[in-house]
Amino acid sequence: MEKQASLPAIQRSIWAGRIPLEIILAPAESRTFDQTNPYLISFPRVSYLPSLLPRLRAFFASSLINPDAEHHQGWFAFEGVPLKWHYPIGLLFDLYAGVDPASKANPGGEQSPEAESPFPWQLTVHFSDWPVEELVRLDPEGMVLNDAFINSVKEADFLRNGTAKGIMSLSKEDSAGLWKAVENGKQEKPSARDF
Repeated sequence: MEKQASLPAIQRSIWAGRIPLEIILAPAESRTFDQTNPYLISFPRVSYLPSLLPRLRAFFASSLINPDAEHHQGWFAFEGVPLKWHYPIGLLFDLYAGVDPASKANPGGEQSPEAESPFPWQLTVHFSDWPVEELVRLDPEGMVLNDAFINSVKEADFLRNGTAKGIMSLSKEDSAGLWKAVENGKQEKPSARDF
């Protein structure tokens, strides 16, 4: 008989999930065009790409054509498509780079040897030419991202429980702690509270 995983074990697995990223600076924004080194990181699936922007701005600072560009002006693209910053990176990866079994397998159902691995996920970071038609702008303090996260948790709580009382009853400190845990990808301990 198959053993089912417990809810805490599933939660720990979700929190532990990571995606290897290779982030390059957009060639049009680099003084050295394609000579910049990529930024490599293993990033939590539950976190959000804008959390990386201060590090990326510092990493690519010496290569930027516009040295006055600020981290909150950064945005990401995958194969030329701007990525919605208010979606967790795990969801973005699943939507854009997840393996398509129909195209990666040969007629016998086996993996074809020429099938490319989606890892590391190769993204491009931009610090100019914000795609205003596709993305809402970020703010320097990160409040837009924080608010988008809290609103999505409220929606999820409502869908799951028929009410958003669970998230709405969190103290300001607990709400801030939840955001910091997601932003850093670190869960100190499994939550006893189940939204």
